[in-house]
Amino acid sequence: MATRELELVDANGAHVRRVTVKLYKPRRMDDGEDWICNYRILGIGSEKLRYGAGVDAIQALLLALSIIGAELYTSTEARSGLLKWCETGQLGFPIAFPELIDAQTDDIMKLFV
Repeated sequence: MATRELELVDANGAHVRRVTVKLYKPRRMDDGEDWICNYRILGIGSEKLRYGAGVDAIQALLLALSIIGAELYTSTEARSGLLKWCETGQLGFPIAFPELIDAQTDDIMKLFV
């Protein structure tokens, strides 16, 4: 459905590697009622296929985007200021409940206030 390319840099700002977020099309779950939206983050973390789920496709999509945001902004790489999108620490993903993110991400969260 959609991808976003982020950049992992070193302490001097030099490119280390690409981090790719892949978001897949929402689909009905096996129960036939609820929806799931799969995503995968490649280049940092476990790279496992993960998902957001909801009562409809929109809710599944929004939850997947929020979970992606939470995973990225709480990553060691983002906390260290080494994960970039468009040359900034703003990665362009929503955070549903910023008050639940621990105090170490305060500097990142200030970008959104």
